Amino acid sequence: MKLIKIITLLAFGFYCQGYSAQDTKKSSMPAENTEQLEQIKIVSDSQEAKEIHKRIQKAKREAKKLERAQKKAEKSQKKAENELKKMEKLASEIESIRRSIARDEKKIDRILKKMKKDEKKGKLSPMDMEKLDHKIDKLQERIVRDKQKLEELEINQ
Repeated sequence: MKLIKIITLLAFGFYCQGYSAQDTKKSSMPAENTEQLEQIKIVSDSQEAKEIHKRIQKAKREAKKLERAQKKAEKSQKKAENELKKMEKLASEIESIRRSIARDEKKIDRILKKMKKDEKKGKLSPMDMEKLDHKIDKLQERIVRDKQKLEELEINQ
């Protein structure tokens, strides 16, 4: 838009400058010649105005093309940024699931070690063993679910 305004202002300035330069000339010609000169001047001024108008229209078209190209570039850049964010989020999710799986596996190991230790000492009742087995089963189910999610996410990546 600024480019169009500047071009319009320059064209108007050149146009007005042509009038001021022609107005300063005094002619000593007869009235008939001055009428012919005025008609010629009007015709040439209208031709100049048409040329200026064409230049202005061309500048407007160019400005519109530039604006469209700029919008298209911004849109593609935004799309690329969004794609990058999606990939980062996906990588973060994958890493989170891997940590969750590792944490659950460590919990299972700790529970099993504790069970063996307490069993040797004779501290575990059948109810306690059942509870610990139930905990282990839940953790194993969660691990299986997380591994399935992990496979799906890795396929999508």
